[in-house]
Amino acid sequence: MATLTPDYPAYPDYAAPVDEGSMSLADMLGVLRRRRWLMLGVFALLTALALVVAFSLPSVYRSTATILIKEQEIPQEFVRSTVTTFADERIQVISQQVLTRATLLAMVDKYGLYGKARQRETNEEILDRMRRDIKLVPVSAEITDRRTGRPVTATIAFSLSYDSEVAANAQRIANDLTTLFLNENIKNRQQKAAETTTFLDEELGRVVEHIAELEKGVTDFKRRNQGRTPDQAQANLVGGERSETDLQRIDREIAFLSDRKLQLEGQLANTKPLTPLLGGGGAALEPEDRLRTLKSQLIGLSAQYADNHPDLRRVRREIAALEADTGAQADAEDRQQLLERLRSDLAELRKRYADQHPDVLKLKRTYDSLEAAVRNSKPVAPRLARKPDNPIYINLAAQVSTVQSQVDALVAERKAVRERLLDFQQRLSQSGEVEREYLELARDLESSRARFRELRDKQMQAQVAEQLERSQKAERFTIIEPPILPERPNRPNRQLIVLMGLALALLGTLGAVALAQTLDGGVQSSKDLLRAMQVPVLAVLPQPALAPSRRRRSRARLLLLGGAILLLLAGAAALHTFFMPLDVVWYSIARRLGV
Repeated sequence: MATLTPDYPAYPDYAAPVDEGSMSLADMLGVLRRRRWLMLGVFALLTALALVVAFSLPSVYRSTATILIKEQEIPQEFVRSTVTTFADERIQVISQQVLTRATLLAMVDKYGLYGKARQRETNEEILDRMRRDIKLVPVSAEITDRRTGRPVTATIAFSLSYDSEVAANAQRIANDLTTLFLNENIKNRQQKAAETTTFLDEELGRVVEHIAELEKGVTDFKRRNQGRTPDQAQANLVGGERSETDLQRIDREIAFLSDRKLQLEGQLANTKPLTPLLGGGGAALEPEDRLRTLKSQLIGLSAQYADNHPDLRRVRREIAALEADTGAQADAEDRQQLLERLRSDLAELRKRYADQHPDVLKLKRTYDSLEAAVRNSKPVAPRLARKPDNPIYINLAAQVSTVQSQVDALVAERKAVRERLLDFQQRLSQSGEVEREYLELARDLESSRARFRELRDKQMQAQVAEQLERSQKAERFTIIEPPILPERPNRPNRQLIVLMGLALALLGTLGAVALAQTLDGGVQSSKDLLRAMQVPVLAVLPQPALAPSRRRRSRARLLLLGGAILLLLAGAAALHTFFMPLDVVWYSIARRLGV
């Protein structure tokens, strides 16, 4: 056990418990003092590594174009565009159309991008790298919606940039991409407007054809159902009532005229058509009666006288005149009957008298005369009957004929009115079914016409909107900041990398000290001894001093090495910051060496 010496104070009483896990500030400073060379080495190494990383990364230049989404110049209240997609949606669509495989590969070949990488990477990997280098960032702002009046977030612009290790390439690619976006936006809007107009034209043509078919169907329907359509129902009802009234009037007139006719026919039946002739005794005889009387006289005279007797001639002439007037003729059948009757009378007389009896001879001569007349008679052409000459008869007959004509006209009119009434009634009975079919056709026609008017208005609006797109007066992309040649690289941020490297170096240094202190099993203080031996420490003897020359040499070498490293890093930083970037220097050295 160590002994106390007068040069050192006595060690405190260690009989009390000691907190083995706690370290005082003096202990920490002692650890830092003992590990100062480890700290310096680790800090220098990590700082150098951070500087190498910061200044060895290649510079990447970014050229950015800002494109404003400009509203259409003509107010939407007057002309409404047919392109209704949102700006951010349209930007994404255009991005997919522009950043195609063919377009990007054409740019890579045109400007010789990714020269060394193309030798060891596939086209798909090159395209992925180029798509990552292209940045599309929308610029949103809160605006007031004109329709609702509420604040909404809308895309008012977007920035399009390209990152390249060559500043000129960054500007050229950004410029080409901007041109492609502008042209594709105009092309898409004009194409959509033209497609809308074409679609409306085709749809309007189909509606016009459909309307023509419906109008033809309505015309055919009206022709088939003439008088039974709903618009003629009131006319049919009025016509039916009027026909019933006319029918009642005609029936009354026919009844009146029928009674009048009966009266006239009664009077006409009691009136002789011919003027009466005076017969024997001054009696008035009709021509037919007079003719029959004369014929009987002729038979009697023929029995008494010869054929050339003046009385016979007179009677024959009168008979001929009456036959001419009345149109009557000697009937062969009547003469035959008379001849049979005379034969029978002659036979009766011969039974009672002798042949030379005067009555027998007289009847015999009459019979012979009549037989000769029958034998010599010839058929005579029929003659017209004698026209009535009685004025009263003629007047009555005219009245009867007039009344009959009126009755016939009324009967015909009644038939026509009855047919018309039946037609009106049939129209009214069929008007319900006809109205249903007609309303269906009319409804389809009206809806088609409304559709036609709507499409025609939309077609005119689409044509105006198409002209608006062609004249580039609608919403369009406008460059407010064109891509310029970048003067300073966009990345890496070397200052930030250096600062982060210094912070990491400090943390790494502390971690290295803590790790070394944890792994070190030596005794550096009385606490370490107490913790290791578990016995009280009576006294602490100082560490013997090292040789001064050896310690000074070790310290000088370490300081020289650290100073050289720091000087080298400071020179590199100054060269990169004030004269030429380190990547340019590296490329220049490599080009001269032919690497």
